[in-house]
Amino acid sequence: MVRRHPGGYGSPSGEVPSVYVVSVINYKGGVGKTTVTANLGAELANRGMKVLLIDLDPQTSLTFSFYDPDDWRERLRDGRTVKRWYDGLRGDTPAVTLGELVVSPGPANAHLTGAGRLDLIASHLGLADIDLALARGVADGEDYDRELFRVRGALAEGLHDAALDGYDLVLIDCPPNFNVVTQSAVIASDHLLIPAKADYLSTLGIDHLCGSVGELVDRYNADARRFATSRRHHKVAPDVAGVVFTMIQLTAQRPIAAHQGYLDQVRALGLPVFPTALRENVTLFAGNTPRGVPVVLRHRVTSPVVQEELRQITTEFIAHLQPREVTV
Repeated sequence: MVRRHPGGYGSPSGEVPSVYVVSVINYKGGVGKTTVTANLGAELANRGMKVLLIDLDPQTSLTFSFYDPDDWRERLRDGRTVKRWYDGLRGDTPAVTLGELVVSPGPANAHLTGAGRLDLIASHLGLADIDLALARGVADGEDYDRELFRVRGALAEGLHDAALDGYDLVLIDCPPNFNVVTQSAVIASDHLLIPAKADYLSTLGIDHLCGSVGELVDRYNADARRFATSRRHHKVAPDVAGVVFTMIQLTAQRPIAAHQGYLDQVRALGLPVFPTALRENVTLFAGNTPRGVPVVLRHRVTSPVVQEELRQITTEFIAHLQPREVTV
């Protein structure tokens, strides 16, 4: 894996990070966002990459894809989740680095066939309260704009942790909203990946999401000129890696007419759409991943076609990144 950062994203420190960051994001829940994140990360790791997943969704679905809830309560809940980092950001507890929170899901890594690695920074059910507390802290501050700039840029700053330098890619599973935590993920990202269902609300939400991202980036870059402590601050400019459609119904190996219409509408927005879509599969999208091993890594699967689609989506994802950043 070769990483070539164009200097397109930065933090208030002005330093260019050595790890490449992609946020998986959609306003709408229930679109397969966590399924895409877990399987994309797992397949990239299986191809030899060192991948870090960060679960920013307080529903903790990505975390529970790799850890049993009882195991999470016993080993992670009290000190090894991203909530602890946000607590430190607010000053409620002593600050920790993101590197101190990394865990390695054993079952998933045992299924990797190469030299790659798949690690995780787990989420916490209380992360929703953290976002509310961050928002209150901003509203009550003496300098609203400066504090909001700091909070929005905090994750980008945190990813400069030297302990994370060995990773080729960070994949962030964002909550289905555009709160302060989600905004910090956008600011930290080189690319955004948008899973979506082929329906009216998802299509409408994608257009609105892209508009919100554009407004956020413009505001953050303007604030950087006012508040950044270094003149070397790099302009934030996350790109949309593409829209990957999920839960597609097929006829004669092609999306049904109703679904194809929504795919065409998204292309009309000028956004790249992955050629491969994930077909509807009750087991895949039903909930947590059994045994902590994503479908794409399982040797025995009930739907090898879906497994192959996940692998093809991974290939398409890599191909999109190659011109700017990645060769494999």
